[in-house]
Amino acid sequence: MATQKPGTTKKTFFSKKVTPFFSLSRAAWRQAIRMTLAALAAYFGTELVGLQHGYWAVITCLIIVQGSLGATISAGITRMAGTAAGALAGGLGVLLLRVFTGVPEWLILLLVITPLALLAAKPIFKLAPLTGALVLLLAGSGNLAFALSRVAEIGLGSVIGVLFALLVLPERATAILIEHSAAIMDQLGELSSILLSGGDAAARDSISATFRASFAQIQNDLKEVQNERGARLLRTDPFPERLTRHLQRLRTDVSMAGRAMALPSEQHTYPDLAASLRNQFSACAAALRNRAPLPPYQPATLDIAPETPLGFALATLERELVDLTETLTQWSASQTAAK
Repeated sequence: MATQKPGTTKKTFFSKKVTPFFSLSRAAWRQAIRMTLAALAAYFGTELVGLQHGYWAVITCLIIVQGSLGATISAGITRMAGTAAGALAGGLGVLLLRVFTGVPEWLILLLVITPLALLAAKPIFKLAPLTGALVLLLAGSGNLAFALSRVAEIGLGSVIGVLFALLVLPERATAILIEHSAAIMDQLGELSSILLSGGDAAARDSISATFRASFAQIQNDLKEVQNERGARLLRTDPFPERLTRHLQRLRTDVSMAGRAMALPSEQHTYPDLAASLRNQFSACAAALRNRAPLPPYQPATLDIAPETPLGFALATLERELVDLTETLTQWSASQTAAK
């Protein structure tokens, strides 16, 4: 019979299944509250205005309410644009069916869907073919009111979703970008430490593998920031773009240092320099998270010839860290002045 090791606690169903549910992040709970309240508002909103099939408004809310206001605006615009284009094309198809009664329905469907399918090459109109086909086929069979009701419900759900993202526990895209950027800085610090001190290769490969997804997320965050600006919900601030450029250059610099360390001519490790770089990356990450000032960065004294690949890579890396520190200091001062 198996015995439990001393000092260990047996995991129960509650600890394995229920406890993680309550340990969700603050952002996850805020998102859940927004989605729930928006769905309820959409349900009662359709009841209030007398729409027959409220589930389309509820489904639309659940689709477009995203983790940030910028993402919600983008999803809402996509939903509304696709629905409007599809409804317009489908309505024209219905008109053709009524005027030219001898034309087969499949031919009108072909005429409606072909331009909508081409239009759907643009992501903002990806729902247009579906809506166009639905309006045409339902209205052609005498259910025009149902088709128009669906369009109205999607429009109502989109408006309610955006309003709740704006008014109920709003999560701005800039704050999300900053949090993701701070996590990348921690990863860069850890990776540079591993590369320069001859650390665990498995840990190095693991961090490197996450970079592609992390930087793709940053680019997505930046698009959401731009969506908020486009909706006049965010003042024009170059900081998100500057921060993203810093991160991209730092990623390149750390990668260059890693390649230089892998050269056969490089036989040394640099634990002191590794610790200095890791500490500075951590300080930058903390300054981002806390909106706190950051003392000027003093590059470490390098006993490495600057004309060598490693010397050039490290000099470039440290110059970029100096520039990043200045950018964060200016941003922190602007945040303090805005309070």
